[in-house]
Amino acid sequence: MVGAAASLAFAREVPITLLQTTDLHGRIVNPIPERPGDLPEAGLLRMASLIAAVRAETPNVLLVDCGDTVQGTPYSRETGGRLMIRAMEYLRYDAWTFGNHEFDWGLDALRALHDATSLPMVVANIGVRSGAEHPLPKIQPYVIRVVDGVRVAIVGLTTPGIPNWLLPEFLGPLTFQRSVPALEAVLPRVRAERPDVLVLLVHQGWRPTDDFANEVNAVAGAFREFDVILGAHTHERVEGRDVAGIFYHQSGYHGHYLGRVDLVYDTVARKVVRRAGRLLPVTAETPVDPGLQALIGGDVERRIAALDRAVGRAGAPLPGVSRPAGLSATAALLRAAIAEASGAEIVLHGALTDAALEAGPIRERDLWRIVPYENRIGTALLTFGELREILDENAGLLGSRSFLGVSGLNAVLREGAPAGERVGKMTLPDGSSPHARKRFKVAFNSYTLASGGSRFARLREIVRRPESRFELTEIDTREAVRSYVRQRSPLTPAENPAEGLVIEPAAPTPAP
Repeated sequence: MVGAAASLAFAREVPITLLQTTDLHGRIVNPIPERPGDLPEAGLLRMASLIAAVRAETPNVLLVDCGDTVQGTPYSRETGGRLMIRAMEYLRYDAWTFGNHEFDWGLDALRALHDATSLPMVVANIGVRSGAEHPLPKIQPYVIRVVDGVRVAIVGLTTPGIPNWLLPEFLGPLTFQRSVPALEAVLPRVRAERPDVLVLLVHQGWRPTDDFANEVNAVAGAFREFDVILGAHTHERVEGRDVAGIFYHQSGYHGHYLGRVDLVYDTVARKVVRRAGRLLPVTAETPVDPGLQALIGGDVERRIAALDRAVGRAGAPLPGVSRPAGLSATAALLRAAIAEASGAEIVLHGALTDAALEAGPIRERDLWRIVPYENRIGTALLTFGELREILDENAGLLGSRSFLGVSGLNAVLREGAPAGERVGKMTLPDGSSPHARKRFKVAFNSYTLASGGSRFARLREIVRRPESRFELTEIDTREAVRSYVRQRSPLTPAENPAEGLVIEPAAPTPAP
């Protein structure tokens, strides 16, 4: 009884607070709002004051980020992501796991950030091909943080979908493992560290059904020992939900919310006994953090001012929405710019956003609105027969945002027809039909060439054939559009944004 009494005398409930940022996409502030209602004040500059307030309120705070951190703003792009890293170092992040957009600028750019920072990078499902040297050796599968005597293990996972969005040229020798096998491999090491609390950071989002990129349900079902999963990638706000008995939390995107999860660990029961989650909003009234402002605010403000610089002019409005998607005036502008920059005879490219260009000056911020991501242009030499296969695959996406518009050829697409029968007559713009063996220079963006999230698997296979003579150019889509706008202003929308595409319903199936 004496031992039991002594044990009770030393029993404690230890509060631990997890603070999460995710999908910041370069937002120190938010100069290019993505959706209606997005605040220009969102971002790390004001989130930093919320972080400081929580740290002043409770001493046991761990700050983490779940990826898609550096890409997305001109000031982050122009500094190779270094401004974001300086902000994270100032805020003393305890762990950072990578998102897919960390790789958008290529492995060399990410390696430069990796080499220059002491931020703890945790990604358990990144490896390298056999015999290759790891280009990012500082990455660890997990870190241990001791908080008021409690050992907290923080494990990280990126999305395994990365090879479906990024070409091998962007990834070098890196490999990306599925979530469950990766955790099966690393958790014995984590358990050997004898952690009291187990936290999983994932650049993946919860969905009712898992897919190739988001495996939260599978992870939660296989590893019930996690106390908290902090999610990302889908840009959703989740203020705490139960996933197979594990507490799941996700703090949105672009720095509009700071995620907060409060845990209570019982030192006698040796487990987390309470969990609660909140999303702390960033508003126009949230003060900026003076220390972070002094560190990088001037750099950010100078580059934001440059967003108002006029690049060219629109002689009439260029709408950004069309049905089917990919046939808007802004999508036609992207194709024209890519054709001019690459010398391609045919371009397959859709709209990247629904943003429109109004009549009048086209400013730098408008280019970022219609081209929010850095994609490079690739070309391949393809026959009309190969293009027919690619267009057939594309026609299966007529009802989705992924559908690609086409310039440089005419084609009839049959909506709702079965695979292999979705493309009718194909001709060149002058109405002629080329020889079956004649090859044409065709341009796509690098995201589509990587299969666009497995939507264009056939396209990816065709362009990688030796006879296609695939080339990944150094042409950046936004740079191509900027050059085109400067040279071709004032812009007017194409009379027919669909150009040579004719969409017709499939012929009805004859009655038996």
